[in-house]
Amino acid sequence: MSRLDQAIVLAAGAGTRLREIVPDRPKACVAIGGERLIDRSVRLLRERGIRHVVVVTGYRAAAFGPIRGATFVENPAWATTGTLGSYQRGLDQVTGPHLLLEGDLLYDGAALDRVLGEKAPRVLLASGPTGAGDEVWVETDGQRHLRGLSKDRARLASVFGELVGIHKIDEPLARFLRSGDPAACYETDGLVEAAPHHAVRVHLAPDLAWGELDDQAHLRRLQDQVWPQLAARERAALGA
Repeated sequence: MSRLDQAIVLAAGAGTRLREIVPDRPKACVAIGGERLIDRSVRLLRERGIRHVVVVTGYRAAAFGPIRGATFVENPAWATTGTLGSYQRGLDQVTGPHLLLEGDLLYDGAALDRVLGEKAPRVLLASGPTGAGDEVWVETDGQRHLRGLSKDRARLASVFGELVGIHKIDEPLARFLRSGDPAACYETDGLVEAAPHHAVRVHLAPDLAWGELDDQAHLRRLQDQVWPQLAARERAALGA
């Protein structure tokens, strides 16, 4: 198991597609199964020895409140920058290898184990197809290294899996991403541009239970499908 002990969680976005049903807080502050997405993510990270968790906020930053074990840094330009700009703010708080996660994810802690267990210094986690809609597809080369990312499958020569939004980043890759355009997306722009220079291993977890929260359909899927799977697995683990 990797000794990596730092993580950056990106949670600056406004979640405009959820505004009608979640008007008063960021997506990461939505509760599923009685726990906010951000609280669950910080807890799962801490349980795996990630001692330094940096949460990058922006939209309605005050809604997060203090979270034990988390350090908050605000991206004041969240409305005009992309996810790469928020990630660059987070990089001001970490040195060396770290995990990088999206803040609007509901996921099995096994996802972190998969990434941390990889020997490769740079890892992108992919799953089997979820059917959730708005997927980002992953293309790899013949050695399971990242080649492309796109929401349009036709733009890729082949599809290896679906992007989850959990990554392992080393210092050389972080330096490359720090130099990128803050208005860009750290995934489809930053990671894909970096891949020819810093090979990113793609780890496929075909049976992973997870989902992101972008719109009302995603919210229903998290509540009705993903959370019941996670709750059942957690109950089984407690009874083991």
